[in-house]
Amino acid sequence: YQRRVHGIQKQKMSVKVATRVRPYNDRERGLNATLCIDMTPVTTTITNPETNEKRTFNFDNCFWTHDGQTKDPSGIDIPDGPSSKFQGQNEVFQALGTQVLDNAWTGYNCCLFAYGQTGSGKSFSMIGKAPNKGIVPRVTEEMFERINRTKSETKQYEVTYSMLEIYNEKVRDILVPEERNPSGGLKVRERPSGECYAEGQKDMAVSSYAEIEKWMDYGNKNKTIGETKMNKESSRSHTVITIKFKQIELIGKKQSVKSPVINLVDLAGSEKASQTGAEGDRLKEGIAINKSLTTLGMCINILSEKASGKAKKEVVPFRNSVLTRLLQNALGGNSKTIMICALSPASSNYEETLNTLRYAERAKKIELRAKVVESPQDQLIRELKEEIERLKGQMGKQGPGTTNESGSAEEAERMKAELLASQLKMSEMQKTWEERLQDANKKKAETAQTVLAIGPSADLSKLHIVNVSEDQLLSGKVAYDFEKGDVLVGKKTGNPVPQIVLGSIAIKPNHAVFQKKGDQIVLLPSSPDCADAIFVNGKKIGENHILQHNDRIIFGTNSAFLFKDPSKVNNGEQQEFDYEYVMQEKYEKSENQAKELAAKKEEEEKKEEEEKKAKFEEMKKALEEKVHQAAEE
Repeated sequence: YQRRVHGIQKQKMSVKVATRVRPYNDRERGLNATLCIDMTPVTTTITNPETNEKRTFNFDNCFWTHDGQTKDPSGIDIPDGPSSKFQGQNEVFQALGTQVLDNAWTGYNCCLFAYGQTGSGKSFSMIGKAPNKGIVPRVTEEMFERINRTKSETKQYEVTYSMLEIYNEKVRDILVPEERNPSGGLKVRERPSGECYAEGQKDMAVSSYAEIEKWMDYGNKNKTIGETKMNKESSRSHTVITIKFKQIELIGKKQSVKSPVINLVDLAGSEKASQTGAEGDRLKEGIAINKSLTTLGMCINILSEKASGKAKKEVVPFRNSVLTRLLQNALGGNSKTIMICALSPASSNYEETLNTLRYAERAKKIELRAKVVESPQDQLIRELKEEIERLKGQMGKQGPGTTNESGSAEEAERMKAELLASQLKMSEMQKTWEERLQDANKKKAETAQTVLAIGPSADLSKLHIVNVSEDQLLSGKVAYDFEKGDVLVGKKTGNPVPQIVLGSIAIKPNHAVFQKKGDQIVLLPSSPDCADAIFVNGKKIGENHILQHNDRIIFGTNSAFLFKDPSKVNNGEQQEFDYEYVMQEKYEKSENQAKELAAKKEEEEKKEEEEKKAKFEEMKKALEEKVHQAAEE
């Protein structure tokens, strides 16, 4: 139901929950797994592979993406016939993404987040893979199409875009260079209204979908990913995309303002170390991921019990995790929220899939109270002013060399930091829209000078390398030539700082160098350890490698590049290699290379053993001769 109180329109509803099942992956096919999921448009049924016991769950939407699809001429997945129950990216967007936009246009805060075990298809639903775009790019593209259709002299729109990563319980802004993020992560603060936010997070003003797409591409390059047995490109962090959408309408002489916030959240996958094969850093990351998801589960469980009249006095543990603090408004406050649960179809993942369905069933019971408040920015500026005056008053009570009333110097420093943050926030909010667009453009220009550029900037008529991305739209966007000297590869902590900065754990600060020697480019690893994390055409390199046209180069686990010789291209040698080919080549040849090394090692050990045996026989024979001579004497 909905009601209006003091100009505030309120709506009471529950979390909307959808499920989606993907096709089998290679791992599941290798295990000869059987199908344990069945769906209707509003029910999901799971079958226990050992007992054949069935359990059915009811949800708002259930999307079948397991089979029954083909591709249209542009490569987009579509049903393979009228009887197919396949639902692709377009159907998911029409059912969920349009609701996000409709809610935002009405003035409601909204949140859509994806949950599921690692490798279950969350990122595909949220981001997608060209040309099958996911919810996030479709929502932002449709948003600007609506804006262009409806804007006028009396109705204007302002949009900002931000992107956060929660990695090992630390918040990082992935739209700014790594060195500009605090070593301990951004601090999570709470406004007087109860809304939590990351202090120092940059909201980039955007005026078109193309600008959002560039920032999205840039943020995705900076995400922390790693390889596990369950997923070659497992996201090791939670990603929170925030779109602030301001509608300014002139009604007569009065200005009406609505400022809803859209949060689109791609959660890292829940995982079992026994299945993912995680160890070392991967294991630590998995523990942090599971901790935050467990806390999220506890919050959902208590909120669902509160909605049913139980646990009325129990405190929801939002503060136990950075993730739940940032999602506090979406789950227990002023927001319309949608949850999409990604499911594996395989019997080998039965337990994890059943847990996901139980999780979703509990989330569906959570009650929300969303509201539309006119001119919330003016309200926030007023609250910030009050907060600034309150902090000034508390600090004014302190004399020189004394501490505040709590007797803590740390508390005084905290108040100073909060005061500065509030003043900066208010100053930012009071800027004109044109000033904010200028600031965003300036930040983009600065960013392009300090990190990998968005789009090729090298002289492509010379010998050069270009990036190869999992998303075909991003391949070829970053290029380097070798006309200005050596090109270094490594981390931002390298000395000197490399031109190609990579973030993989396997990358050393100064990892490798491209050297131009006459008409050739030579790739040299900085050490034998570095060579172990450099692959050319699928094989680990030795001390150095002279590059040839179309050589496929991989640094670490997934940073891929192609070496290009324009003279070969001009002669008609234009064979292209996509990301899937490059990575598959690496896995196949690395496996063969490992077998060859193992065989070589075994042969060497056998030869060494034979040499030892021969030497022993010689020593034995010599000793016997000496004993025989001694006996004769």
